[in-house]
Amino acid sequence: MAVHAETSLRVGDKVLTIGDTAARVTELMGQPTVRTFLNQPNGGLPNQQLSPGEQWQYAQDGKTVVVTIVNGKVTDFETQYH
Repeated sequence: MAVHAETSLRVGDKVLTIGDTAARVTELMGQPTVRTFLNQPNGGLPNQQLSPGEQWQYAQDGKTVVVTIVNGKVTDFETQYH
């Protein structure tokens, strides 16, 4: 599997960029196929505490787009080609 990191992502005729909000990701790409929560360095989160970040995966035409969101903002894109 090949992996390619990006600073922006074309979604139809729109562009998603680093710093956009999680709401913008949902608006352009819909709900993720897989949603993974990023853990604290100590391996866990105290009760009632939210994860500091998430990775949202979208399956698209032989590839998987992974969008990393930290504190409600996009921090990274990665495309994994199958």
